Amino acid sequence: MVSHSRSETTKKTRRTSRKVFAWVMGILVALAAGGYAAYRYYANPKNLLLTPKVIHYNQANGNPAFDHRITFLLMGNSLATVNNHVIHNGKVRDRSDTIILVSFDPKTKQIGVMSIPRDTRVALPGIGKTKIAEATYFGGVQEMVHIVQNTFHIPVDYYAYVSMFQFEKIINDMGGLTVNVPQNEVYQPGGALGINLKKGIHHLNGQQVLEFARFRQTSTGDIGRIQQQQQLLHDMAQQLLQPQDIVHWPTIAGDVIHALSYTNLSVNQLVSLGLAARHVPLNTVRYATVPGYGSTHMDPYMHQQLSYWTYDPHLTTVLIQDVLLSSPLTKTQKKSLKIFVASGTGTLAPAQSLAHKLMAQGYTVVGIGWANHHNHHRSVILNTTGDKWLGSRLASLTGSSVSSYTAYHTTPWDVKITVGSDYSSKS
Repeated sequence: MVSHSRSETTKKTRRTSRKVFAWVMGILVALAAGGYAAYRYYANPKNLLLTPKVIHYNQANGNPAFDHRITFLLMGNSLATVNNHVIHNGKVRDRSDTIILVSFDPKTKQIGVMSIPRDTRVALPGIGKTKIAEATYFGGVQEMVHIVQNTFHIPVDYYAYVSMFQFEKIINDMGGLTVNVPQNEVYQPGGALGINLKKGIHHLNGQQVLEFARFRQTSTGDIGRIQQQQQLLHDMAQQLLQPQDIVHWPTIAGDVIHALSYTNLSVNQLVSLGLAARHVPLNTVRYATVPGYGSTHMDPYMHQQLSYWTYDPHLTTVLIQDVLLSSPLTKTQKKSLKIFVASGTGTLAPAQSLAHKLMAQGYTVVGIGWANHHNHHRSVILNTTGDKWLGSRLASLTGSSVSSYTAYHTTPWDVKITVGSDYSSKS
């Protein structure tokens, strides 16, 4: 009898264990399914970012082409000193040293990045025509949003004002960042705002990366600094997307939240944005800088002559279409681009061949001539439109080429292509 009782007890225990196991497995499956559902929900920016309110706002206030895109205005404060000591209070109202517009299409996963030089001359209400960086000083973040929207006719859905001091901590929590420093970069070494970086590929700490982002004593001044900042964005994204760096994400997310002095993004929206960005191939991100030229004007507030960046409205419209909207240029926009073709070989025939190809594509060729010497082995593209993506497409027409781009536009042409001896009309 005792043996029978134990057998029944064992069977009941097994049945109970199976029920408990099934129940636990059911919970785990439910949690996994719920976690996956939550991931799918947060990874789709349409749910948290491209809201009906945003779409309605874009339709009412901006370029209709932005209706189903999400735009972000990123601003970074300048570093200021008092009695040779850096002010570390991120809440202090300051000028914007860095101004970047980012456009994201949730459907195609396309990202466009447009940097706005801080010296861009714009009209501030109640002040007059001055540097766009002054907008946050005189009217705060909302004033900058207003100026950007009115100047470039782009709706700003979300904004974030980032403390550059927290940026240093973000880099340190990433374990540093490997950066290709294009030249020796030295400015007031040992001072409060000192910069001292050596040319070459180096693994930099947070302070050094911040120095790299701030350095502007390049051959092209602030435009060179902007290109370095765009390089940093690419390098940071590339490192953070490495599997071994995912463990740093929670810490870095906390750093980012603390770095945002002023923003209308919620924590959930930041999470959604981060998850969505994981699916964007870095080589598809389009970069541009608002093109223009240096000028000098009397500042209405400082009452002295200051250097400004006078932007080119026509070329800016072209790069907004090409970079922020990721849309093909219209026939009118293509035709408005002026390209000069020079021969770097002993004959004009290759240059004439390329010119005919460009005109067949819809571009305007303003001239065909000789280069300064006739021994170019590779074609060279000098792109002054500020649109790096446009230069890469033109390179596809020339074949092997050396491409450079700048936002400085002081020539009667927008792009100059010097044809080398390796050019093939079949490219």
